Amino acid sequence: MTSDTLDPYAAPADPVGAALRLLSVALAVFGGLLLSAGALMTVISVTGRYLFSAPISGDIELVELGAGAAIAAFLPYCQISGSNVIVDFFTGAMTSRGRARLDAIHGLVFAFCSGLVAWRMTLGGIDAYLNNDETMVLGAPIWISFVVMVPAFGLLCLVCLHGAAVRFIHGAPPPGAES
Repeated sequence: MTSDTLDPYAAPADPVGAALRLLSVALAVFGGLLLSAGALMTVISVTGRYLFSAPISGDIELVELGAGAAIAAFLPYCQISGSNVIVDFFTGAMTSRGRARLDAIHGLVFAFCSGLVAWRMTLGGIDAYLNNDETMVLGAPIWISFVVMVPAFGLLCLVCLHGAAVRFIHGAPPPGAES
């Protein structure tokens, strides 16, 4: 890690950051459990198909719904821990203060985008619920995956806003968060 990236294991310097980190970790753990359940179901279904000609009906649908929700659940933790891919080819020569300002602007843009996605997914989830949209094989309601994805994108928006504020205020990563 470079000196201007946040240490994902460092305790946040403020109570808002600590709360956002705790929520992000909890959501990421939930996403991991969703992906693990999907992987286990896939193994059981493939094994059942191969050995007994009896796969789990609708397994692909369930894995799709769970994987989408899980991926959304990982995003806030990825952002708050500074684990996103950063291409610093053009910013490598900048001062840490300049990079922090640029990261703050990036955080505001990312917050706007994630807030927009949360809003549109809310409307999409409501629409799916009102129209009784279901998967083809199982007839499982599609809106259920929105119950995880909308809060995940909302939390991502808050994490981005918090990170932008910290970088604007401190001009660099917060004290104690440098490695």
